[in-house]
Amino acid sequence: MELALSLVAIFVAVVALGLVLSLRSQVGQIPRVADPAADLERLRQELIDIRRDLTHSQRELDELKSVTEIAPAAPPLPRARSVGLTDLREQLRAAHREADPTSEE
Repeated sequence: MELALSLVAIFVAVVALGLVLSLRSQVGQIPRVADPAADLERLRQELIDIRRDLTHSQRELDELKSVTEIAPAAPPLPRARSVGLTDLREQLRAAHREADPTSEE
């Protein structure tokens, strides 16, 4: 019985040691904050920069909106011609007929 308890105690100790080493390596991967005040100041400056960029973008967007509101409407498209394919063929034939007498001279 004492042997079984000893083996269980050794097993528990090995598992605990493994957990401690695992947690220690995980804690080592956590980035350390050297100076919280400096980090806070850096974040504040980033926020100021982002707000300035946002204000600039909003100003540009307002300018674009005003330009599109002032722009005149596009002129109407010309009316579509109702010339059919047969009419175009007739015009082409007539052009060839006119060209034939001049080529004989």
